[in-house]
Amino acid sequence: MTRRFSPRLKFIAITVDELFLVPLVIFLVYYFAPEYLWDVTILAIACAAVFVVVKYYLVYPSLLDTASYELYDMKGMTGVVTETVTPKHGKIRVGVELWDARCEVGEIAQGSEVRVLSMQNLTLNVAPINT
Repeated sequence: MTRRFSPRLKFIAITVDELFLVPLVIFLVYYFAPEYLWDVTILAIACAAVFVVVKYYLVYPSLLDTASYELYDMKGMTGVVTETVTPKHGKIRVGVELWDARCEVGEIAQGSEVRVLSMQNLTLNVAPINT
């Protein structure tokens, strides 16, 4: 079972590390240029707020996508077996990419043409093309 995190939690996780730069900058200014402390503090906090808002509008919509590998719509594509495909493992070439593959039953020999039936994680479920 794969654990799915909410889009909001994902956004926080990919943003929080950049926000640690604000106290770091303030700390450095405190020791090396204390006369600019208040100016830099206000500027750093304002910039961080703008950064989070802009990042939210640019990145958050892509985090709402629940399909893991929607960009790879492989169903129906054809490929060539490069390593014998069994119900447990195998490799096929689709275009110029190599993919892990499985079949339902039996074996599909190297060099055979296959059609992609579905994809689970990054493993393609394939069937031989009957010619």
